[in-house]
Amino acid sequence: MKLKGLISLANPFKAHYIKEKLNLFGKYLEFSFDFQDCNSMEQIASFLHEKIIDCAVIDAKNCLDFKLDFLDWFFVNLYENNEFDLLISNQSNIEKIGVLTNSQWLYCKKRFNNATISFIKEFKSIDQLIADYSTVMLPGYVAYDSKYEFYTEKINIADMQKPLFEGFACVEFRKNDERFTLLRQFFIKSVYFIGAGVGDKKYATQEAIETIKNLEVCLFDNLMDHALLDFLPDNAILVDVGKRCEHHKLNQSKITDLISTYARMGFRVGRLKGGDPSIFGRLAEEIKVLEDLKINFNIVPGISTINALSIKSGIILTRREVNRGFCVLSAIKHKGAAAEFSKNELTTLPLVFFMGVKVVDKISSSLINEGYSPQTKVALVFSIGTDKEFEIRGTLSDITCKVNELKSRLFYDNPPGIFIVGDISSFYYKKNGILQDKRVLLPAPIDYKLYFNFKDIGAKPIDYDLSVNYNINNELLKKISNCNAIAVCDLKIAEALIKFFQDKEMDIRLLPTLITNSSEVFDFFRKYGLQSIKDTNSISQLEICYLYNYNYNNEFIEKLSQSNNIIKTKLQGSIYKQHELPAFDIIYFNNIEQFFYFKDAYGVNSLKSKIVLAKDKDLNQFFDYEKQVYQFSGKDFKQIIANLLNLL
Repeated sequence: MKLKGLISLANPFKAHYIKEKLNLFGKYLEFSFDFQDCNSMEQIASFLHEKIIDCAVIDAKNCLDFKLDFLDWFFVNLYENNEFDLLISNQSNIEKIGVLTNSQWLYCKKRFNNATISFIKEFKSIDQLIADYSTVMLPGYVAYDSKYEFYTEKINIADMQKPLFEGFACVEFRKNDERFTLLRQFFIKSVYFIGAGVGDKKYATQEAIETIKNLEVCLFDNLMDHALLDFLPDNAILVDVGKRCEHHKLNQSKITDLISTYARMGFRVGRLKGGDPSIFGRLAEEIKVLEDLKINFNIVPGISTINALSIKSGIILTRREVNRGFCVLSAIKHKGAAAEFSKNELTTLPLVFFMGVKVVDKISSSLINEGYSPQTKVALVFSIGTDKEFEIRGTLSDITCKVNELKSRLFYDNPPGIFIVGDISSFYYKKNGILQDKRVLLPAPIDYKLYFNFKDIGAKPIDYDLSVNYNINNELLKKISNCNAIAVCDLKIAEALIKFFQDKEMDIRLLPTLITNSSEVFDFFRKYGLQSIKDTNSISQLEICYLYNYNYNNEFIEKLSQSNNIIKTKLQGSIYKQHELPAFDIIYFNNIEQFFYFKDAYGVNSLKSKIVLAKDKDLNQFFDYEKQVYQFSGKDFKQIIANLLNLL
């Protein structure tokens, strides 16, 4: 499908990049773009309104002045994976400089006093640009396409004093266009509704703190410990939207507008609320806007006031033989009026029963006998907050039958659950995201950058222990002691070696000469005061014990073997096999060892019909059955996800 669009970007390299980026992700959705240049904003608005074009690309700085009721939009951040500009020159002289942006012009003017600086007006290869200028300054996202060798210098954009949205472009399209709301998923991140807990920051959960650490925009309330804001990244945007009784910095509609605006700009947005976001937190109103825009969101629960009530007051809300429950209400009605109460209203409130799974039939019949309609909506929610969470919905009259259909599963697994009675049980929010609800097994310790990349697109990352433990014993120690040196290329083996000496309370200085070709291993040994040799040419006539695993380093060992005797020793390792492997759709391996030991523990069939992602580019050659392994890195995250769409 061919989509028509207009592009209004003076920067020729930005225009070229945007066209390529939109077509790259468009092809996975089976459409492509035909862009024409345009300088008239009025013409763009008119053409969009009259459906002559499908979309328009404009500079981000013009976006908020272009808000029209029939339009929706999103930003494309050209610096998302490149936080630098390139200074490229032929080194003979720096007299004539070509730049693309005002910040580049100011930087070059300050640094090169005597140079003539002018703006590049058309897209050309670097070879052609260097023919026109002695030096050019280009954004880091521009591919280095020169066939000649030029001097290049990376200039960090943090040193460039760039305006906030320089390097951003805005894609405008008509509201509710499903093609573009889907395409937008590749360019935006998720919104996170985070419970800050009650009172002191120590009552915030670990999940809340890790989420705060990874935010780019944070809209925060008054009724929380502001010390939590210290966990935000230094460059995060803070927006105070705090509300107290009758004193609102911003009204609710403005807050929801800010959330959706920052999300469409491509930021990872956090809405930080005191207590739990789903209890009197206006959560339903805030997510409704995101549902309509099909923007993904995640909810991070927090400790609510009712959870912390007993800490100092000593009030325990349920006491055996005194009461078996309680009702929680807001004392304020809509628009701030004090609420009035009646017995009739209290009888219409939702009922929540803990520990009611096995007696749901008795509860249902009892409520019907007390005058509840048999058609009253109900829900049973099991294993809340775990990867096994699921629910059964129905009415008082049919819920027992639905439970009985799953009786063997429910009472065999005995999952904890709560029984909710009332119309509220029939509500649920709509979920969005490219990988919505796909379960991704990630090895511990969690790589939080990867974790939030998956969360941003709607997936469910599952933390799983795939740590490889190597068996270093007394027999191996004896073999090492008979050699003049040890060669180690793998950090995990180096760690296991040091741990063995520490566990045995042996002096690590007794280790023979250490040899490595890995900077990681070199730095690790140095941390313990141990020097290792990286220059293989300086080593000769030694008896060297080479400790390795599945990743055998041929080139390194061949060099050492030229003038030394190598004793190759393959270490046996294993991962801790948990009792039950969680259900998953996608699995990610940090290295070759994790894959092989996972296969040993759970069998090759555990990976059939699953998508396998790997950090290690060489993992494919070790696969002994017909399955593709996709090399995976944070930089090309979205493109790889786009490649996988047809497999999901």
